[in-house]
Amino acid sequence: MGAELSLRAVRHRRGGRDVLSIDRLDVTAGERLAVLGPNGAGKTTLLRLLAAVEPPTAGRITVDALDTASGGVDLLRRTAYVTQRAGLLSTSALRNVELPLQWRKVPRRQRRQLAMDALDRLRVAHLADRPARALSGGEQQRVSLARALALDPEVLLLDEPAAGLDAQSRTVFFADLDRALGDRAITVVQVSHRADEALHFADRVIVLLDGRIHQLGTPDELNRRPVDTDVAALVGYENLIDAEVGPDGTVLVGEAPTGLTTDHPPGPVTVAAFASGVRLLPADWPGLPVQVTRVSPGPGHRTVAVAGVVSLLAHVPLGAGTLRAGLAVRATFDPALSTILPRP
Repeated sequence: MGAELSLRAVRHRRGGRDVLSIDRLDVTAGERLAVLGPNGAGKTTLLRLLAAVEPPTAGRITVDALDTASGGVDLLRRTAYVTQRAGLLSTSALRNVELPLQWRKVPRRQRRQLAMDALDRLRVAHLADRPARALSGGEQQRVSLARALALDPEVLLLDEPAAGLDAQSRTVFFADLDRALGDRAITVVQVSHRADEALHFADRVIVLLDGRIHQLGTPDELNRRPVDTDVAALVGYENLIDAEVGPDGTVLVGEAPTGLTTDHPPGPVTVAAFASGVRLLPADWPGLPVQVTRVSPGPGHRTVAVAGVVSLLAHVPLGAGTLRAGLAVRATFDPALSTILPRP
């Protein structure tokens, strides 16, 4: 069973300034929490405090009511922290996984079995006898994660665990991580600056900006209802457009209809629209008058840039018709793939 995490009035200062400021955060036992934010947002600092690598400047952090400032060996046995760099010793992959078990006085035969099982879960058991220095970056990270899982922790802290991997390798890595955790009720906190990883992995997501929780919700809530343009940009909305709400709730850019209506009061707003939610229509249809400026191939779609009353990116399905630079079209937004936000 995973452990419950609790933060109360936590502040952490470095270089004379607050780098983390969290009034309250509770993580339930067995929950997967993702921490999403840009570089410098305080994500790694949060993990270091949870792992008791350093104490908070102020406030209290507990793991199942055990204070991280005084938890000692009991706390270390409950948590495993996987950093961006694998940090393997210059010995075999198997030995790297076995060593923490040896320090815990696990009998030799048992620790070898636990280590091999953990390597197998991460699909690197065939590399058990290979020197760590001979492994690729992705293989080293898998061995590092196996080393953490072999300890059967109650809390697993992951700091950008797939950093440095290409897109295909990242997808496979997280699929294997899901499988490795599938039958374990471990509380997991993973930090990332990539929305696709955070939204896919988590039960809930924290958006951390300037060391503070900017939004906390389920992946679906962040996708559909970001609180502002900062969160919308982080979760992947490619288009952020200044607009106006008319007296009847119609959302306009200039005097052109966007295809959206809202119950927001009349006045300025921002439309956040995924590129897949931009609809390009014939020039004599209602919508925003724009002109195609570029058409680029993408995976399963074409990326179309348009400019006019607004500049937009649209993802158009392959085979959706002929689009070429210079073509006049109209643009509207799919309500299911767009949202209305307050104007910053």
